[in-house]
Amino acid sequence: MWPETEDRIEATMKDMSARAAKYGRKIDFGYRVHMVVRETEAEAREYARRLVSKLDAGKGEEIKNRALDAKSAGVQRQNDLRETADAEGYIEPYLWSGIGQARSGCGSAIVGDPQQVRAKLQRYMDLGVRAFIFSGYPLLREVEHIAKHVLPALKTTTLARVQGRRPDSEPVTPLTTGVRV
Repeated sequence: MWPETEDRIEATMKDMSARAAKYGRKIDFGYRVHMVVRETEAEAREYARRLVSKLDAGKGEEIKNRALDAKSAGVQRQNDLRETADAEGYIEPYLWSGIGQARSGCGSAIVGDPQQVRAKLQRYMDLGVRAFIFSGYPLLREVEHIAKHVLPALKTTTLARVQGRRPDSEPVTPLTTGVRV
């Protein structure tokens, strides 16, 4: 899933889980989001503002519309969310839509101090999100902030364990301890 309000994420997850259950299946959910995390919320918000401070709105639209998915339902929803955002571009606390001013696809970022970002992620995990794709701008610099301030405090798991699909013992295959031919 791409960024969305927490209530809509919860509704989507309930709906899709109910649909899967009709076929005797369970599904897990993933979430793709950009991040801006800094020591303080003020620093994070300021950095987010700086990211788009020199962006020409027309150029941003041109960049977005070059993408092959520019007219997809998902991208349209990201645009709709930006239209409902407050004056600073926040859709709900700590979810900033400014990234989508100049890109197609995932158009929002979690913005805040480490505790705020982790709390937002924890709410998604409490809803049942089990996999995340994090990014930021510029990518290498932002992932250093994420790695320093966010990842060490997140409780992690593997989908195989959560889904009860972990074998009791390691299977013998050519890629494990089996004979290679």
